[in-house]
Amino acid sequence: MKTFILYMLMFMLVNKPTSSQLNPTCSRTKGFHDLYICGGPLLLDTPWESPSQECCDSLKIDKMYCLCQGVTKVFMQFYEVNKLPKLSQACGNLLTPGSYCGIYKIPGGA
Repeated sequence: MKTFILYMLMFMLVNKPTSSQLNPTCSRTKGFHDLYICGGPLLLDTPWESPSQECCDSLKIDKMYCLCQGVTKVFMQFYEVNKLPKLSQACGNLLTPGSYCGIYKIPGGA
């Protein structure tokens, strides 16, 4: 239960999209759901673990867009952003090298 509350609190703090970031497929519920089911592999100071099929299925809906909206400096205090490319790759290469996932630039690309 403590982990659930942490995920909920973190997403409420970090997911404050501006009008230019809004995506009709995203909502606070979708972003929170993605963080809740996919956040385990991203936690700081923990070894990498493969994401669940449920996580990947949810991220594929919007190519990680809703999760990426919550990637801020506050997010980085609890989650390892360097694991985002691993998460993307494990779920089917959802992020383009050189693009941004929130404030984090995905390595590679031009």
